Amino acid sequence: MLLSAAPLRPQSSAHDRAVSEANTGVSLSRQGRYRDAIRAYQRALALDPQLPDIYLNLGLAYFKAGEFRPAAEAFEKEDKRSPSTRAKTLLAMSRFGLGQYREAANLLEPLAAAEPENTELSYLLAKCYLWSKQTTKAMDLFQQLLARDPNSAAVHLLMGEALDADRRTSEAVAEFQAALKANPSQPDLHFGLGYLYWELHDYENAEREFARELELNPSDPRARAYLGDVQFKTGREAEAFASLSKALALDSKLRIAQVDIAAIYEKRKDYPAAVSHLKAAIQLDPSAFDAHYRLARVYKAMDNSTEAEKELAIVKRLHEEKTEKPLMEVSGPQ
Repeated sequence: MLLSAAPLRPQSSAHDRAVSEANTGVSLSRQGRYRDAIRAYQRALALDPQLPDIYLNLGLAYFKAGEFRPAAEAFEKEDKRSPSTRAKTLLAMSRFGLGQYREAANLLEPLAAAEPENTELSYLLAKCYLWSKQTTKAMDLFQQLLARDPNSAAVHLLMGEALDADRRTSEAVAEFQAALKANPSQPDLHFGLGYLYWELHDYENAEREFARELELNPSDPRARAYLGDVQFKTGREAEAFASLSKALALDSKLRIAQVDIAAIYEKRKDYPAAVSHLKAAIQLDPSAFDAHYRLARVYKAMDNSTEAEKELAIVKRLHEEKTEKPLMEVSGPQ
């Protein structure tokens, strides 16, 4: 209901051409031809910028096309001209799409307060709180949502993320287990639980959950990469190499896979391959000192003391700045 455009009725002969273009836009949007619809709405605006709902319909077309910035601009204009809950909600959704989670939360708070039984709004607000690192607010709202629906796998999952962000990893495990009980086949749940076990260095349980995620989704690169990491940490180099290679073939931007496979190449004394993968890892996250340290060690093994010293100097600086970051989020923004 929220994301449907409505045709306009001509108000006078002066509006006929603009209304015709706007209605063409509505028709094109209903066909899923959003970029064509945008052009039709823009022509309508050029003819008559005072058409009712024109910015709303334009914003909807941009939103459905995945162009959240111009969508937000259009919804802002619509709300300024004709304030409404609908325009504000769509503006918040656009901010969410842009990754502006705190701004989206600020917009959603009064809307959710006005409609306390609107679970969709509360759920979106809770995600905004979580991903803008307002963890206490997120957990409070997750508790309210679970009071309404104790068997919501999605809410248990996000509650688990909030607890993990608050360094309450053991409690987060319980939430992921509750999510799996509610929906054992939901994507990402086995991976998320496996990741929490991995954080706790419980590699046996972590491996089991990563394997279960891959049974449900064999092409999940994260589960494959973390399975490879567990295999590497538990001394199964050949299995780890196979898993890490598959993960990188699926997604070369997995830093953990780049670092681990570099370590295997280092052990095999294939130093050029190790250097290549470590440089890829550093490009993905220049502030993570482990890749710099490994690269220094590889350069030293290659008798390249100049490059080794450069990398060690970077390691020292990063330690002083304390800029090490977590490897990933379970299901948050990527």
